[in-house]
Amino acid sequence: MKKSKKKTLLSIFFILVIIISLGTLIFEITKAPKENILYEDAPEEIIVPEEEKEVVEIDDREYVKMSPDVNLNEKRKNHNNNDIVGRLEIPDLFNILVVKGKDNQFYLNNSINKKEDVRGSEFMDYRVNSTSKQINIYGHNTRDANIKVPFLKLESFLKKDFFDSHPYIIFQHDNGKSVYKILSIKEITTDYEHMEVTKTGPDFVKHVDKLKSKSIYTREVPYDETSEIIVLQTCSHHLENAFYIITAVKIEYKTEQ
Repeated sequence: MKKSKKKTLLSIFFILVIIISLGTLIFEITKAPKENILYEDAPEEIIVPEEEKEVVEIDDREYVKMSPDVNLNEKRKNHNNNDIVGRLEIPDLFNILVVKGKDNQFYLNNSINKKEDVRGSEFMDYRVNSTSKQINIYGHNTRDANIKVPFLKLESFLKKDFFDSHPYIIFQHDNGKSVYKILSIKEITTDYEHMEVTKTGPDFVKHVDKLKSKSIYTREVPYDETSEIIVLQTCSHHLENAFYIITAVKIEYKTEQ
């Protein structure tokens, strides 16, 4: 009788253990993914109401609607990050802060607050600065609907209508503000010409010629040995190990903010 009772108690104990274990497993499976916590400190894009933007004349025929400048020192203080080097805007697409690390690796997996984040940050090539002849800025692309990254929106330029109607890139930095006119968008797989950031003289013109060649879309933008360019890079998911690069040429504009 005692053996039977002991056996029954052990059976009940093991059943309870199984129930508790299953309950714990179900809870772990159904609760919010841990990755969501990773994104809480990621900054939002800079949202500016349309009425606060200024229409700036580029030349006698073209205008661009620019967001007002931000206080970069204030942004550095708010994010506790002196790596913030500027604000990048493509009208109707995004308005974001840009950082620059000591290499081109750190901000691939860290937020603007220097916290681990698979979305990374939009960052300037560590070899250049805001006054360089060529500025490269990198950012992630994604196919995961739960992960939002600004440079995903660069794929909008794969539509001819969008490319034609959105020619300008604005980069605000400590030395002022630069406006660039988009020359081309292309998809690359093996030719990383855009990573050459020190070309000058005739070699620079050949360099830009090569960046423009075999592009998906191009527009007529004059450039020569004295020109300055900005290159935006993000991943392409249409080809293996491919990137999209957008090349734009710095232009003068009439109205200073």
